[in-house]
Amino acid sequence: MFHGITGDDAVKGKVRASQVGEGFDPSEAEKSKKNVAYFIGGPFVHTANLFGTGFGPVDESVEVNGEYPYAYDDESSVGWYLPLNAEYRSAPTDALLRSSRVLASPASFDEDGNYSLNEDALKAVKSELYQGHGVSLALKTAHNGFNAKYRAVYYEGENVSDHAVTVVGYDDNFPKENFTRKNSSGTEIKGSTPPADGAFIIKNSWGLSSHDGDIDDGYFYLSYYDQSINSPLSFVFDSKKAVKHAAPNYDQYDLMMTEWYGSTDYDNETKMANVFDAEEDESLYQIAYRTSADDTEVTYEIYKDVKDGDPASGTLLETGVNSHALTGFYKIDLKDEYALKKGEKYSVVLTMKRDADGGEVYTEVFPYSTEFYDGMTVTGIVNQGESYLYTDGKWSDMSSLKDSLAERAYQQCVRILASDYPDVEIEVQGKDKMALDNYPIKAILAPAA
Repeated sequence: MFHGITGDDAVKGKVRASQVGEGFDPSEAEKSKKNVAYFIGGPFVHTANLFGTGFGPVDESVEVNGEYPYAYDDESSVGWYLPLNAEYRSAPTDALLRSSRVLASPASFDEDGNYSLNEDALKAVKSELYQGHGVSLALKTAHNGFNAKYRAVYYEGENVSDHAVTVVGYDDNFPKENFTRKNSSGTEIKGSTPPADGAFIIKNSWGLSSHDGDIDDGYFYLSYYDQSINSPLSFVFDSKKAVKHAAPNYDQYDLMMTEWYGSTDYDNETKMANVFDAEEDESLYQIAYRTSADDTEVTYEIYKDVKDGDPASGTLLETGVNSHALTGFYKIDLKDEYALKKGEKYSVVLTMKRDADGGEVYTEVFPYSTEFYDGMTVTGIVNQGESYLYTDGKWSDMSSLKDSLAERAYQQCVRILASDYPDVEIEVQGKDKMALDNYPIKAILAPAA
């Protein structure tokens, strides 16, 4: 995830050669901290982006060229790590990401830092679980809020997280007293009992020795009222055994792996489009995209035989409308499959709009990142003829809009950091350090038989 695309990664049907060099480059940072990329972890939205490209999830027991993927570096504190192995990075998977929704956190804080439970957010997480969807979230583990007897975790404090886990269930009746901890003299520790019953059932990556107690192969209970809960994200996968096309091709340009999406609202009709040329004889049957706001309506149009500079020219194959209550990644089944010949140019055109104060607005969504993470640099590649924006009645090539987008990304980054870390002075690098990527619009195709 935190290593850029190499020539070996550029394989037909997944990654185009035009995108080689896109992504993170840890080489300079590794001069002072070996294997620095493996100390970062995988922020949730990064993971959704990765799975959305058709890479992963990969079974850790998968063999590549007769070998298991993990290597051990006894000179680095990171220990086990994944070598840069293109075959493993594109290894077969058992599932394809269908959608990933950004959920509000049950841990809510007002402007004065006072905590309250967000009941609607709690219901949303439980609803995703009830539907059989996986939910990940972040929490703080570097604390003493663990009751080993009941495998129960509750933290009362600042809303800061340092670890990711998977929510696999919930129990509204799990007693709040099961979280209570006592000191060596048997006195109840103040603040160790949450306000009420209820807990998520968590599957952690740690084993039996975690927290010096038996936690049943990583399973434990997390109080609904834990104040460190952050960034819930749901995942819905299609099993490859249950889909018509188990090994699809992906036409895509947004491979930078970011967790940040800029957005611009317009009062007049605005559209985004990606233009592709078929790399082989294949059939288009799905599209995918990323929204940037809740309650967004997305109208899609599919054209083939498009002319240079005009994604909405040529033959209209299909159009449709979808509404999404939550921000996230969505894959859409088309009404039909559309045969394309090798080299045939086609487009996916999206119109995103939603209600806002003052009326209806149209939204442009663009991925961006910046040079951060212990000195790691990042590169976004936007070539001419790939992505287009329609405003004021005309189409503009995204490659000509990069300066404007960088300024908007910079200003949004400043606002986000000021909002998320109001008490911490964080220096945001200038717009010249902003890496921009193509519009997050993908086409998914079945190779010809």
